[in-house]
Amino acid sequence: MNLVTIDDVEPGQQIPVLSFHVTASRLIAGAFASRDYSPLHHDRDYAVDVAGQRDIFANTQFQAALFERYLNDWSGPLGRIARMTFRMTSSVFAGDLVSLTGTVDRVLRSGPCAPAASILIAMAVDERTATACEILYALPAAAGDNPWRRRGEGWLQPA
Repeated sequence: MNLVTIDDVEPGQQIPVLSFHVTASRLIAGAFASRDYSPLHHDRDYAVDVAGQRDIFANTQFQAALFERYLNDWSGPLGRIARMTFRMTSSVFAGDLVSLTGTVDRVLRSGPCAPAASILIAMAVDERTATACEILYALPAAAGDNPWRRRGEGWLQPA
């Protein structure tokens, strides 16, 4: 099991790339699991013939889950998303090869949910960024610490 602690990260650090082919089955399963029944995400004929798209494409929840999986693969199961914001600038279609790359932007040793890292992630398809994401990601202070046990003042405070 991988276990990244706050002492293992520094600004500018690159997170290993995650690449895979997006299949129609993955998109359909993700859409139905998130109760998104829009035909744009599961009906190729509708997406192409009615909506004028290239194929069915990833919904918002599918992309959010990919960001979470990407960071969890890197940090291990104790990493915890505190905040996530992302901007989709182009679609991710069935058949696309997706690559996720990440960079540690800042390391926060104190403050909301700290210790944590601000991480910038790009989801790219064919050298273009389809979605850009910023995540505040709580990490263990050391072995034995668990961000999932942080509560009250040890977690996010209202802005």
